[in-house]
Amino acid sequence: MIPPVFDESELPGHLRNLLALEIDRITCDLEWRRGFLLEVWSRHRDRGPFLDTIFSRWRTLSLTDLALMEIETVTSCEAYYRELDELRMYFQFTQDMPTTMETRLGEATVRLRAYANLAIQLLGGVPTRPIVEFSAAPPVPSPVASTRLTDHHLEPEPAVEMVITPDGARPAEDSDG
Repeated sequence: MIPPVFDESELPGHLRNLLALEIDRITCDLEWRRGFLLEVWSRHRDRGPFLDTIFSRWRTLSLTDLALMEIETVTSCEAYYRELDELRMYFQFTQDMPTTMETRLGEATVRLRAYANLAIQLLGGVPTRPIVEFSAAPPVPSPVASTRLTDHHLEPEPAVEMVITPDGARPAEDSDG
């Protein structure tokens, strides 16, 4: 297999997109999982879900990678990841009770959202994620996949029809039903 041709002039744009996606993912996941994370801490004192939620690749970037971006953009990303590191340190070593942790997490989430918004704006925005829509409720999985015979070949039959759109727009419905 021949690898795809990579145009190095696209690297800064790819790096900005990946950082924007990561910053958005971490911040949104903290907001969306807040109740779950606090419940896990309350019942099990397990730090794993917190640390998994805030996992980032920021520290894996080289200075060469960072030099591809404008200094103002790198500075705003660094400010976001500094806030995230403070939260990571808290999660790793806290012995706080659930109510105190809830308060601290709420304050940290507000701060992270503010830094995230600034960084994402300077990175050029979050690329649009594809949206997968299912036309029917997914069927109960069977132990044997159904197949159909076409042109003397067996092909898996799709369980549901899916529509994937990069911008979330729904395709026009057929008028004949």
